[in-house]
Amino acid sequence: MPTARAGQENRQPAEVTLRIRREWPQLARELFELEQEILAAHPLANEQAKHEQLERVRSSILECCRAYEKQYEAYELVRRGRASEIVGNPHYRRGNEGTALPLPYTGLEGYYAGSEELPDRPGLTKEQIIEEEATIGLELMRKIKKHCIASYSWSSFTRLQRADEDEATSLESLTDLYLLWTVVVRRLSQRVYKNEEYQVSPLERLEGMIRKDPRLARDSSIQAEYTRLVDEERQLSREQRQEEHAKELARAAVMRSRLQEFTKFREATYAHLRDSTGIFPHIDYCIEDRELASASIVETLCLPKPGDRNASSPYFVNLTPEQLEGYLFLAHLGEKGGDSLTRSLLLAKGDVAVHLL
Repeated sequence: MPTARAGQENRQPAEVTLRIRREWPQLARELFELEQEILAAHPLANEQAKHEQLERVRSSILECCRAYEKQYEAYELVRRGRASEIVGNPHYRRGNEGTALPLPYTGLEGYYAGSEELPDRPGLTKEQIIEEEATIGLELMRKIKKHCIASYSWSSFTRLQRADEDEATSLESLTDLYLLWTVVVRRLSQRVYKNEEYQVSPLERLEGMIRKDPRLARDSSIQAEYTRLVDEERQLSREQRQEEHAKELARAAVMRSRLQEFTKFREATYAHLRDSTGIFPHIDYCIEDRELASASIVETLCLPKPGDRNASSPYFVNLTPEQLEGYLFLAHLGEKGGDSLTRSLLLAKGDVAVHLL
């Protein structure tokens, strides 16, 4: 069968400074098997009709790829360099000999834009951001290990750690990585709102609960708590009210500052990826599936020059061995589970036969 491409060969950026090329033979074999299943279920005597049918399958997968290109490019651009704007150049010491090694970026650092500590604003230090990422990875690993032990499936955790490193890795492992990655991204996508300035007062929190569920207003304990909080607010002196108002204005200013910085980082990331025509033409896909043995999907990602992490002075983050393992697992999770090809085929595998035939 002829090679299927995403049709972006002639729209590459004028200056390509980083080219990332990956081959996915395992996913291509899954595609080959899917095509054979479709042909077996819908036999066609006409070779031209058969060819057109398989082209529709591959075109659907490429459409799934393109649906995720923009997000995937932004993730890779942050992971390959823009993260230095958030956390600088973090290092750790490995083993008893204390070898200094740079910590890889997870690609999630952009979610912390607006949460960093500044001279005129409280927030997280670079070390604290790295430590929080390590904690997220460690907590996730512990939950996975606990589940594997309870279900007597420890080998599945091992497969997650070496997903796509060998041909024995199952598509199920890639599916798990993708689902775990979406959990992490969903959690961090609202990270800027976890800062202290976005925390509401007890009275505001209670009022919000009542608005969501008016039945709570009839609960005697809720009524008593609401009355107590209202009375406390009414008893404030004029000076106290003015002081609270001043604090509220200062808090609102910090909130605006955080959101503006978060939005600016996000918009700048995507702006870096646009070419002169304003489109995102940086990913090309090639599917080769003439036969099972040589089947392969090739992804080529072209990025503009990312930031040089060595432009920032190196510093050391004191992570425990467990924290380091969690951090590295988080970085691995994004590299495998966040990949656009993984997601595209996982989605297409379940939908192609239903929507194309």
